[in-house]
Amino acid sequence: MFRTIKLKLPYDKALFETARQFREAKQIVLDYSFENKVFNKNKLNKETYKIVSEKIPILTSALVQTARNQASEALKSTKIEKKIKKRSMTVRYNNRTFKFYPESYTISLTTVNGRLVFPVAQSPMIDKYKGEYTNAHLVFNERKKKIFIMVQVEMPDKEVDKKENVRVLGIYRGIKNIAVLSNNIFFNSKHLMEVKGRYQYMKKKLQHLGTRSAHRKLKKLSKRDRRFLRDLNHIISKKIISLPYDVITLEALNPAKMKKNFKGKRFRKKLGSWSPAELEKFIEYKAEESGKEVILVNPRYTSQKCSRCGYIKKSNRKGSTFKCKNRGIELNADLNVSKNIEVLGKSEYFRLKSASQSLRINETLLTGGDGDLQQAPKL
Repeated sequence: MFRTIKLKLPYDKALFETARQFREAKQIVLDYSFENKVFNKNKLNKETYKIVSEKIPILTSALVQTARNQASEALKSTKIEKKIKKRSMTVRYNNRTFKFYPESYTISLTTVNGRLVFPVAQSPMIDKYKGEYTNAHLVFNERKKKIFIMVQVEMPDKEVDKKENVRVLGIYRGIKNIAVLSNNIFFNSKHLMEVKGRYQYMKKKLQHLGTRSAHRKLKKLSKRDRRFLRDLNHIISKKIISLPYDVITLEALNPAKMKKNFKGKRFRKKLGSWSPAELEKFIEYKAEESGKEVILVNPRYTSQKCSRCGYIKKSNRKGSTFKCKNRGIELNADLNVSKNIEVLGKSEYFRLKSASQSLRINETLLTGGDGDLQQAPKL
């Protein structure tokens, strides 16, 4: 698994000049691409290497190559309709251009002034994430004169023990309730909606003003809004992972499709305050660190199906209440969905377990158990 450590570097002119020249190299590649209609990565790399090296001789060949790669990726991720102007001050480093020394809290980086060593601010993440340091990303804030470096660490994956008596937790993510767990724990969205409502009101007022200072305030407000939602998802995911369960089951959601199906203005406004994908991402990486497994299942009919008897009927659910037409069982509709997700998670877990066991048996038959390929026995 991969983790990223964010470290603060001292403000240095050599790093600033390196970032500036790196940005210029990326822009040369992007301009060449649009002028000559070359969008293929391999072709672009071959045709621009000499041009960039001649125009910016101060930049080392390794940094020229990473600048070309980053420019090619920008072309790939953007609809090729108009020229891309790279304004961000960032530098990508690979294992040839950087070396991190966690024991001494220093990092060696290739710059326009040669290879230099810089001290980094101490961080608890350095001790928490230990492994192979594969690459780094230098981020430069020109206005605030701050430099950060994101160091990527490759760590060994924690083995997920395939138990017989596995404990599975089903999670339903909704709008009224951010998350409902199959063990009767609810995370409602009342506080989220209150805070988001205040932010939306303030944004509306600032947009109406339209002044330069209002735009600046609006930008700050949007960032604060985003941080609040991110922090809330971190808190919920941390609480979920701390529960004594081996497998976490989530439904595979498509929020974009949901927006198309539900065209009501009020619903779309609520959906805009919702961030299920981020919550899923946080649960996944926290589960990976804890040696737990996350399974995604198809949510089809989970809201219509009774979690006790399995009877499916659309009229079973009315708003936030679920009442089975077959057995008359009544419970919270979101809780019923989470219990159905738990059942689906259990069946998917054991299906994957049996598939992996079959694969290991086949490998043993082919290799004879010692790693050497042998002819499979005739049955």
